[in-house]
Amino acid sequence: MSVIQAVRPHPFRHSRYVVAAALGGVVALLVALASIANALFSGHAVLVFACGVPALALAIAGTVIGIRGLGARGQVGRSERIWAAALLLAGFILWVFVAESSWLLEQGPVTVVIASAIACLPTTSFGLFVLRRLDRNEKEPWRLMLVAVVWGAVIATTLAAWGNTLWDLFISYGLPPGPASNQSTGFSAGIVEELSKGLAVVLLYLIMRGEFDDVVDGIIYGAAVGMGFNYCESILYMSRIYVELQQMGQPGAAGVAAQWFFRQVLDLFTGHATYTAMVGAGLGIARQMPRMHQRVLAILAGFLSAMAAHMVFDAWIASAPGGLLFVVIREVVGGGAFTAVVLLILAMGTRNESRALEEHLRLEASENRGTVLPQEVELLISPSRRFWERYEVLFHRGIGGWRRLTHLRNAQLDLAMERWHRARHEIDQPLEAEELLRERVRNLRAAYLTGARPARA
Repeated sequence: MSVIQAVRPHPFRHSRYVVAAALGGVVALLVALASIANALFSGHAVLVFACGVPALALAIAGTVIGIRGLGARGQVGRSERIWAAALLLAGFILWVFVAESSWLLEQGPVTVVIASAIACLPTTSFGLFVLRRLDRNEKEPWRLMLVAVVWGAVIATTLAAWGNTLWDLFISYGLPPGPASNQSTGFSAGIVEELSKGLAVVLLYLIMRGEFDDVVDGIIYGAAVGMGFNYCESILYMSRIYVELQQMGQPGAAGVAAQWFFRQVLDLFTGHATYTAMVGAGLGIARQMPRMHQRVLAILAGFLSAMAAHMVFDAWIASAPGGLLFVVIREVVGGGAFTAVVLLILAMGTRNESRALEEHLRLEASENRGTVLPQEVELLISPSRRFWERYEVLFHRGIGGWRRLTHLRNAQLDLAMERWHRARHEIDQPLEAEELLRERVRNLRAAYLTGARPARA
């Protein structure tokens, strides 16, 4: 079978992997330095060298194997996926044991930290569920969503914590309390935290470009990173307020509950999720820009928009009066204005995506290739009809039939999306050609009809 070549084959088509590896190395170094410094200041120097250094080595090895395993087809092979996951998990456990535990647990009793983490799980899980529902046409893989969440919860919070500390030390330390100090806090949060979170979306954009299609995907991935960051930050503030109230002789439970309500209910979608979604929107626009300078401008616009929104909101709340009613209004109205903008961009992107998928599904069906049947087009362009089809198959054919049908429909949508990218001259890897996807769709259709395991394309 001949493979359709890329519309614009480029001799350096893998250069984005080099950029991603360089960014990953810089992040790994920064995290390692922050973790070592934190552990040393906390009096855990022995743990740093016993566990911290091996943790860094495991993380680097897992990342290298994962990128190397992308292979010719742009996806991680089974053996590489297992090895990369095992190494990263082992490194993550050691790293959390050394750095995160000493940094986080010092904010309050272990029981408060654990209770806060458990309390934030249902709301964060609900937020991720809503994000996937918003992605109506082609839902993102759970594994990548979880990667985005973990980055936001672990790496971005570590980078932001130490970045904010340095900002306070060199910039805010000499400022008297008042407007100047409040504005400095807003600038610190906007610049440091959005850079820390945005790096995750940039790496997804560089490495998993096949799953990063347009502005819709950028918003979804960005919001997922933001929710992960919000999860860890909520635990930190809930634990910290407990200690502060206890030191003042007041019950800490009420303060913990208030922090949970503000950060996990009011700010679940309107806080960090919105800001990092702006970064993702810029990257999603860059994904479909034909020239390099246009992509750079789109990415910069996304970062600057996120920083500006974060700065404005933080500077406002730092100088605004208190009171429960005003705080609720402040959170909903102040943060909601930026969220409304992101939702508008998402709606426009979804509409554009729907039209493109419908056009290319109809073209595919008209070519009689056995991948998309004419009677399937109306079903594929309707998320509600796809949902009820899967429900009926689950009821009549069980979980196996439901999974095979889901894989088939997702592959058909991937094929239409691939055609859309090729029509817009957005593909730079020959092995992402339609013929490979067509063969996969035909195999999945045969597996669904017969109930057998699909053959490899």
